[in-house]
Amino acid sequence: MEIWFAVGIIFLIIEGISFGLISIWFSLGAFITMFFYKLEFMNQFYIFVATSGIFLIFIRKIAVKKFKGKSKELNRIQNKKVKIEKVEERGGENIYTVFLDGKYWYGISEEKLNLDEIVNVKKIEGNKLILEKSK
Repeated sequence: MEIWFAVGIIFLIIEGISFGLISIWFSLGAFITMFFYKLEFMNQFYIFVATSGIFLIFIRKIAVKKFKGKSKELNRIQNKKVKIEKVEERGGENIYTVFLDGKYWYGISEEKLNLDEIVNVKKIEGNKLILEKSK
């Protein structure tokens, strides 16, 4: 019982550090497995794997759907004006470096942008900003 409690706490700590709904499922599985402490360890392990898998498969879909699209980051960054700090060509595509909110970001654009040009942030796609010329 103490082993599964410790495993659950460790996964909770990992989840607290990562902020990505990565290990909470294993933590829940470990806490449920605690109730089966009288069974052999291998049976407990199978219960842990099964419950963690069930949480991961079914509840994660619901959680991702609920949190998706509610990003404050997008609302805060969208339509901000930024200055092109650097222009690089990678694989035939121009990659622009901009400074926004104390961080350097990579950006891409359908239009050709120039160094030191002020542009708008249209949206975030993955880890890149989609940039467009200011109007």
